[in-house]
Amino acid sequence: MERLQAENELINRVNSTYLVRHRSKESGEYAISIKYNNEAKHIKILTRDGFFHIAENRKFKSLMELVEYYKHHSLKEGFRTLDTTLQFPYKEPEHSTGQRGNRAGNSSPSLFCGFSFVTPPDYSFVPPSTPFWSVLSPKVLGIAIARYDFCARDMRELSLLKGDVVKIYTKMGANGWWRGEVNGKVGWFPSTYVEMDE
Repeated sequence: MERLQAENELINRVNSTYLVRHRSKESGEYAISIKYNNEAKHIKILTRDGFFHIAENRKFKSLMELVEYYKHHSLKEGFRTLDTTLQFPYKEPEHSTGQRGNRAGNSSPSLFCGFSFVTPPDYSFVPPSTPFWSVLSPKVLGIAIARYDFCARDMRELSLLKGDVVKIYTKMGANGWWRGEVNGKVGWFPSTYVEMDE
């Protein structure tokens, strides 16, 4: 979801309404968009060494941990002028406070326990009965077998060993890079290193 679309989704919501979205320009990276002082603000979620953070001094093992923390602690830890918490998920059940201007958006958000994550079109909707760790599970496009070893050069890449079975999540990466999963690890790898399994 682009910044402009996030702003349009938040414009009729109360202050402190937030959503977590993929940053379209840098696939695989996330941002928090929050309404504050009647404006949408955008916070890039940084990833380093397997941790997520918006402030250098506080790191989290998952997006959900980060969101849960900032529901109870002010965002001013990382942004002096943003003295608010993540209070109202973008897609919270309608039966709560009647003060929010809920309107039907045409995006496909997923929500579990107050965690609002807006998914791009190639991800699948997760019903509420699904375990929380599946909320961020992307749709599997196919299965491939690694033809060669590939050694990841940074945290965004996925190491492969010849013969690995790879779940393919997207084939839309730049310069022939695909995103997939091997042994519970997700990342980017060169498509020429795998062969689709029929």
